[in-house]
Amino acid sequence: MDLLPDLGSFAVIADNSPETLVTFLGAVVATLVLSKVVQSLLKGRVAKLVKRTEGKLDDVLLGSLGTPLYWVILIYGLAFSAHALVLPDGVHDFVSGVATVVVTMFAAWAAGNLLTGLREIYIDPLTAESETKLDDQLVPLAEKALKVGIWTLAILVAFANLGYDILSLLTGLGIGGLALAMAAQDTLANVFGSLTIFADRPFQVEDRVTVAGMTGDVEDVGLRTCRVRLDDGTLVTIPNSALTGNPVSNHTAAGGRRYDGCIGLVYDTSSEEIERCIAAFKQVFAAHPEVRDDYFCDLLNFGDSALELRFWYWVTPASGYWRVLGEVNRSLLALCEREGWEMAFPSVTVYKAG
Repeated sequence: MDLLPDLGSFAVIADNSPETLVTFLGAVVATLVLSKVVQSLLKGRVAKLVKRTEGKLDDVLLGSLGTPLYWVILIYGLAFSAHALVLPDGVHDFVSGVATVVVTMFAAWAAGNLLTGLREIYIDPLTAESETKLDDQLVPLAEKALKVGIWTLAILVAFANLGYDILSLLTGLGIGGLALAMAAQDTLANVFGSLTIFADRPFQVEDRVTVAGMTGDVEDVGLRTCRVRLDDGTLVTIPNSALTGNPVSNHTAAGGRRYDGCIGLVYDTSSEEIERCIAAFKQVFAAHPEVRDDYFCDLLNFGDSALELRFWYWVTPASGYWRVLGEVNRSLLALCEREGWEMAFPSVTVYKAG
């Protein structure tokens, strides 16, 4: 059909009898009255009945469908009223098509509101009770994707009612989409990377991770990138494809962050003093409230210049890593000074042949 009929040929008064015009005006008035009555009922009696019920589904239905229903009755009523008039060829089809397009948009709006309402009463409580925080971000992303699908379908229906060939339009969109996909390979790789993160859950928001040599707290996981706050306050944006293609250390999942250290004592230190030193180091680890109880310390190497006491311990929570590390190391240094355990430094002894 023609998208715009010849509106210049309208002769409404000449081609329509007084009875026809009265019928048209009566239908318009009846439409206005009916739409107002429905609106009044929805905001009055129906709203009161809904408030008395214990469930929330009826509240969501009323809030999502109430206003769109009013507009659907009004628009279709006015379009039906126009059929009482004698109009040029194609005008009735044009009016019906425009009415269907507008109603389709309102239907998409109502469906989006209904989707949001259902998420709030059914999905949000489940995500709030779950231990992971990734679903708190995945649910809004899924909701947005569904809304995009709803509006895309509504637009296609609208074009169909306006007389466009949907098959040709979809074909053109398919070719354009293929070209766009080829031009946006990196973006698609990041999007699929986000799906992998949501599926495998190697970490979640607020976890402390190390990736690509950087350690920080995860602040946000999006469709394309992940934002990590480093210890110096820098906010680093990492592509999701890099997160799925490189090893990621999750310190929070491990229960803390591990520190590996080594202190070298001079070779003059006796075996008895070494034993006392090892026991004293372990007491320092045990005394700190933010050091896990699976620490380790022992004489593991005879170095070139020192007897090397190697140790490791876990800092929990991992967010306090640097603070705890400084506190423990200062305690170890003070302990060595107090007990007279001399730390070695690299040295070379040269013997001169006589």
